[in-house]
Amino acid sequence: MFGLSRWHWLDRLMIGIAAGLVSGMACATELPGQSDRQLPEQLNGHGGPIKAISISRDGKYALTASFDYSIIYWELSGSEGKILHRMIGHDNAVNDVAFVPGTTQAVSVSDDGSLGIWQLSSGDLIARISSTDHKVLDVAVSADGTLAVAARWDGTARLYDLPTQREVAILKAHRGNVNAAIFSSDGKRIYTAAHDGEIIEWDVASATMLRRIYSHGWGINALTLMDEDRLVFGALDGTMGVVSISKAQRLTELAKSNRPIQSVRTSLDGAMVGFGDGAGVIGVFLVESGAQLEDMSVTFGPVWDFDFVPGTMHVYHVGLDDFAALRRISPRDFSQIKAELPRRFQIRDSEDPGELEFQRKCSVCHTLTPDDGNRAGPTLYNLFGRKAGTLPGYSYSAALLNTQVVWDETTVGQLFDDGPDVMLPGTKMPIQRLKSVERRDDLIRFLKQATAPPH
Repeated sequence: MFGLSRWHWLDRLMIGIAAGLVSGMACATELPGQSDRQLPEQLNGHGGPIKAISISRDGKYALTASFDYSIIYWELSGSEGKILHRMIGHDNAVNDVAFVPGTTQAVSVSDDGSLGIWQLSSGDLIARISSTDHKVLDVAVSADGTLAVAARWDGTARLYDLPTQREVAILKAHRGNVNAAIFSSDGKRIYTAAHDGEIIEWDVASATMLRRIYSHGWGINALTLMDEDRLVFGALDGTMGVVSISKAQRLTELAKSNRPIQSVRTSLDGAMVGFGDGAGVIGVFLVESGAQLEDMSVTFGPVWDFDFVPGTMHVYHVGLDDFAALRRISPRDFSQIKAELPRRFQIRDSEDPGELEFQRKCSVCHTLTPDDGNRAGPTLYNLFGRKAGTLPGYSYSAALLNTQVVWDETTVGQLFDDGPDVMLPGTKMPIQRLKSVERRDDLIRFLKQATAPPH
């Protein structure tokens, strides 16, 4: 998995040292500072998959962003954590969230195309800035807390002045969706990465492109600074690579995953760097030597994001689950997630083709019973005969609130024939279609049975 041919003999020694530490063997070296304070094993509170997590610089707080359109501000204390605020202001899935250094604010970006600025002390939305409705996937904030940059799926990155709450520049040079954007540590440069496989360097003051630093060939999903001169990227082909900024070339390949790499992170102290991939694997390495500390499957489905807890050797990771889970790198504890298995979105053994279609198409967002309640979408319990947009306790889009659609075999079939974007323009529902009439009919039959109230 790792290319060791170019490594110095000392790096090989560091691998042995690190491996000894992880397995509990005594050895004469020192890893990043550790704290034995209690951290919540899971952060439970969202109603759908979690797209992003960010830990505060003091390690005491966290922000999570979810497919359920909400952001939760957490205090990382006790056995379960404490929800300080549940913040709702976006009209679609929230894809990323970040603390604003030196303030009590946070920023977020969403599938609805907007950037949100939040007051964490109250949980209020201060401003929501939207110039197009293209999905915004990633957001980063400068170290001085004055600027934010957001990676947008219209081929641009957008620069925002946070004190004045304005979009101030459009960075356009990529030939595809922009997936990641970060600032240099001094805030004078921005680095963007996109589906075109390129990493581009920008000057912040003039908002102009300086150069194309690297072209990978495969799309790049994630980007982080390893140090002042090195960038780490994660790509669709499973590559976790290191690029020199000054030399504008790739230096090495830290890892090669079997699935696309979805997230990369560097610890606050700069000692560790890691990746999360599309198959639920987290890999962690020492920055100084490249030594592997961890490479372990931690969840079902993708690791959409993770973050190191400052002052510890621990990470929180997020994905298809509606909770964030803690994993300890040292002392090592990658124990089983505390959840009922299989989880509602996992494919179960079933001879019913309709149930299999529900699991594939619907189960991440919807439940079937009133006990499970609303998730990213409303519960489908008692669906047939119900007017769309009328279930109490769920925040519907205007498209659903204003429609006259009543759910029955015909309208549910139309939803999967045409797609929700065609049937209900403006809906927040993700696009789902079924080309097979037989599979569609199997799903409708299953839903009629599984969502019916008991007689």
